[in-house]
Amino acid sequence: MTAKKIRIADLTNGRWVKNEGLEPSFIVTPAGEQVSRARIMGTVVSKFVSEDENFASITIDDSTDTIRAKTFKTVKPLDVIQIGEIVDMIGKVREYNAEIYIIPEIVRKITDPNLELLRRLELLAKHRKLQESGAPQIVSAKEDRAALKKKVTEVIESEKAGISYSKILEMVQAPETQIESVVNELLEEGICYEPTPGKIRKI
Repeated sequence: MTAKKIRIADLTNGRWVKNEGLEPSFIVTPAGEQVSRARIMGTVVSKFVSEDENFASITIDDSTDTIRAKTFKTVKPLDVIQIGEIVDMIGKVREYNAEIYIIPEIVRKITDPNLELLRRLELLAKHRKLQESGAPQIVSAKEDRAALKKKVTEVIESEKAGISYSKILEMVQAPETQIESVVNELLEEGICYEPTPGKIRKI
């Protein structure tokens, strides 16, 4: 899949969606983007290499947040990277124990600081464009899920005869995967039911 240029904060504040089988897992960013392969640029602020060289990690800071890149059973391509260097990295986004990290595929050292400034401007323009386009803004992984659940419940209650699932998606500004999870929870708890397929009604 194409690696998307992204701010680190958009990864760390996103919501992890785990898929089974051949479907890739991904992050849903606060702007609603789905990212399974990311391209980030920032400064290396820490580095660790195990004694047996079966594990290595570096922490990258792009001024929005920090994220770790990890390698397993090898230290490549992180072996040549040093603290203080600016790197342009492409890698797969992963999650373990609530930590979002990257498995690096390509790491390139940046010697011209103007390239880092250019990337920041590029990502800032992208972020503004997403906001202006009215892209759905999601509840951050760090925020209370109850807020979204309350909003979905209110929307369902507003239609006494029941509301279609598609209408809920239109009225609630959140990714479909997150809304679907909340709706399923309301159905399982018996708060709502489906009088007809695809239509939700409050009991």
